Amino acid sequence: MKVSIAAAILFVVILFPSIGLAQVDDQYSWGLTAGAAFPMNDLQKDHNTGVNAGITFAFGGVGQLFGVRVDGTFNQFGSKTDSAGNARILAATINLVYSLFGESDRIYVTGGIGGYTIRPDVAGQSSKNDFGTNGGIGLWLPSVNGFIEARYHHFFRALPDKRPATFVPVTFGVLF
Repeated sequence: MKVSIAAAILFVVILFPSIGLAQVDDQYSWGLTAGAAFPMNDLQKDHNTGVNAGITFAFGGVGQLFGVRVDGTFNQFGSKTDSAGNARILAATINLVYSLFGESDRIYVTGGIGGYTIRPDVAGQSSKNDFGTNGGIGLWLPSVNGFIEARYHHFFRALPDKRPATFVPVTFGVLF
């Protein structure tokens, strides 16, 4: 009985690293992200730190030099005043991912473009749609098949008087 338990433990210990390595070598994967979103500049005047959640589709292996990610994100910022109301920003972006120090390193940069929409939680204000850009840096965590990253988003003509909404989500993501 003890031999079979030891054999099962040995099998699991050997199996998990090979599963993790196989996921790194995948040509595509999908994942979930969550974290905090920090408003910047004009968005920060009326809104507090909020939350960020999203889904991602990655093309190209994580351990490769280049990759492409398609991200859909939801960001919500609480209001500092009653007149501002909460703000919800939805985004769909396409991004390039580049390993900073070659294929084996875990630090990467990412950036891209996408479509954004803001939905203010104030009567009389309508949603606004426009394009935006984003860029940031991340750290790959192979032990959990995930990453931590921070990205600066610049959503053009989102706020009143056509001012941009800028924010930085700091997220943790897991790829499957």
